[in-house]
Amino acid sequence: MVKVAICDDDIRFTGEFENIIFQMSKKQNVSVDIDVFFDGRDLVRNICEEKIKYDLIFLDIEMKSMDGITVARKIREADEIVLIIYVTSHTSYAIEAYDVQPFQFLVKPIEREILQRYFIKAYDKIISGDSYFRYKYGKDTYQILVKDILYFQSKRRVVFIHRLDGSVVKYYEKLNELETKFKMSKIEFWRIHQSYLVNAMYVVRKSFEQIELIDGKVLFVSEDRRKEVAELYWNQIEGDIIE
Repeated sequence: MVKVAICDDDIRFTGEFENIIFQMSKKQNVSVDIDVFFDGRDLVRNICEEKIKYDLIFLDIEMKSMDGITVARKIREADEIVLIIYVTSHTSYAIEAYDVQPFQFLVKPIEREILQRYFIKAYDKIISGDSYFRYKYGKDTYQILVKDILYFQSKRRVVFIHRLDGSVVKYYEKLNELETKFKMSKIEFWRIHQSYLVNAMYVVRKSFEQIELIDGKVLFVSEDRRKEVAELYWNQIEGDIIE
């Protein structure tokens, strides 16, 4: 799931732009969750006060209440990772805007081919590791960088998230549902057992019935999944060979 924010005070344009993103994401088989803002102050409040994390923000530069460059500067105080794509009618802002490290610039009127190219590039960057996994526990919502997750462990309806730093957090979800979410996002997690979903980037060794993770943790591979896991492992090894 890619969490997207669109911020533009032109309500008509924003509605059309949101529809384009939905159509594009469906075509690319990417699951998106889109929040729309008509005032930059609301977006800043959502990120800086409500602590909402986005993967990608489409941000208009020329807004009346708070211009997009000011908005981006405030966002960067709370989130250095989120990708920002500026949307503007004028390219003259480019030099001033670069101090907030924008990912790309889109010039109005929007050309769909260019937008699609930028969206795919952004998605590729997001799934490379600096994307967030979000979950709810009680009434609160939390987020963890995907690259900080070693594996998920399920015990009945409780999912335990084992992190690189050795800490463990929990929430309630079925592991089958979680597995489906990662397949939709194209981030590679392997279902090695009814109780385990592991981050493929941290698998360092595989034997007939076990895998070893980068922290030395050894997990068992269930008999009915050994063939599939072996194929995934060897495909990964072949892709990582440097000659």
